[in-house]
Amino acid sequence: MTDQRTGATTALRHVVYVVLFGAIALHSRPAAAEKVLGNVGGWEIYTDGRAAGFLSFAYGDGYPQPDYGHDLNNNFVTTPVDTPQEGGGFRSISQQGLVADPALTGGVAIANQGKINLWRVRSGFISNVFGFGVRSRLTEYTTMTAYVQFWAFVENNGRQKNLPNYPDARQGYAKLEGPWGALTVGRMRTLFSRGATDIDVMYAHRWGVGWPGKLDNNGPSTGMLGFGVLGSGFSSGVIYGTPKEHGFQLDVGLFDPVQLQGSGSWTRTGFLLPEAELTFDRTFANGWGRVVLFANGAYQRVYKDGLCTPVMDMETMKLIPCDQTILGAGYGGRLEFGPVHIGVAGHYGKGLGLYYALEASDAAQDKEGTLRNIRGTYVQAQVVVQKVDLFAGWGIAQVYLTDFDTKHKVQDPRDPTNAAALVLPFSVPKDQMGVNAGIVYHMTPSLHWDLDFFRAQADWYGVNGFGDHRQVVWVGNAGLNLSW
Repeated sequence: MTDQRTGATTALRHVVYVVLFGAIALHSRPAAAEKVLGNVGGWEIYTDGRAAGFLSFAYGDGYPQPDYGHDLNNNFVTTPVDTPQEGGGFRSISQQGLVADPALTGGVAIANQGKINLWRVRSGFISNVFGFGVRSRLTEYTTMTAYVQFWAFVENNGRQKNLPNYPDARQGYAKLEGPWGALTVGRMRTLFSRGATDIDVMYAHRWGVGWPGKLDNNGPSTGMLGFGVLGSGFSSGVIYGTPKEHGFQLDVGLFDPVQLQGSGSWTRTGFLLPEAELTFDRTFANGWGRVVLFANGAYQRVYKDGLCTPVMDMETMKLIPCDQTILGAGYGGRLEFGPVHIGVAGHYGKGLGLYYALEASDAAQDKEGTLRNIRGTYVQAQVVVQKVDLFAGWGIAQVYLTDFDTKHKVQDPRDPTNAAALVLPFSVPKDQMGVNAGIVYHMTPSLHWDLDFFRAQADWYGVNGFGDHRQVVWVGNAGLNLSW
């Protein structure tokens, strides 16, 4: 693992060097903005959106299979010695073969990892979108805005073309803005990991696909989410943003609390979910460059539902609690120097998940329900050459073991009569690493052609003397966006 990560980092460093020293005299290009439809009764009416579709091909390893072994008489044991735990990796339909002749495995057909070989027509990282808004003056200094946004997926529902594809009411909020700041109420983007998500959108997958997400399902892709980036996501809530002073701005919000279902059944919450993000945004003289720094965080207390009494786990010698704290911090920044754009972000916390912030994921907690610590690191580079964007990036999400992961053991099926023969029953998700690259051609300010590639790798901790489970999947995407 170490050599591959180092190789990916070195390759990315070379890309950054080429970007810095080879394209310094080029100019960036403005992005398309919302379209104003008219003014009725003092209300300005506007819209924004896009329509897109992509051909997408995925090829690589199937989901890792359990490890088996032989007993003391060299007979094949049909009970797994360990099983890769859910929460990491990439589930998909795949073509599998036999590990060995059933005559050598006690007559049991044991499937190997197999291969994923899959074509789809997909939505992009940002799906088909229709946004509609109105705004007007409340007072001389205060503007009021109402905005709703619907997303529609390209993929067939359940891969059946006779089923309806329902729209997703992604955003809908009311906003007041003035010299005192801004107040937003409704459903909108949340604050934790917003800066990292912005890097992925602006410097990589705004017009493309990246990682498709769940390969067999419909919906927008995930770009770099799950590979060092937590998607900020959308939720109902209230956000207050301060006025920008000397480049600094603070946004604080209260959102609908989360539930962490799964092994721990953390389904009860007592308070709203607080999140915050502090940003520093400064444009260089003559508009030649820009620097953006950010730090954000989230906090949520979760509880087990119904009657709960803390008990002692005799393996870890720790109490199994009735409540836990989800806690996370994100940080990073963006540097734009002429045509060269570089973004770096990271996050660390407990119970965060892999793909979006505070995700209900088996990777976020062990089989006893204890929340795991998770770290993410992400680097993205982009070069703008007139109508062309070139980009490449790397990221990794790392999962840290709990005491239960390292100490919980069961009887070894290879030696069932020996009470001292114990094994770890699961291999736990270790990391997910992604490498992206692509090119976007902006034929007009509204028409964008994308060609992008992605290499996804998932690893599990090796246990019981077996090697680490690993899954690698390659994805290529090509398509277009028409935006307004």
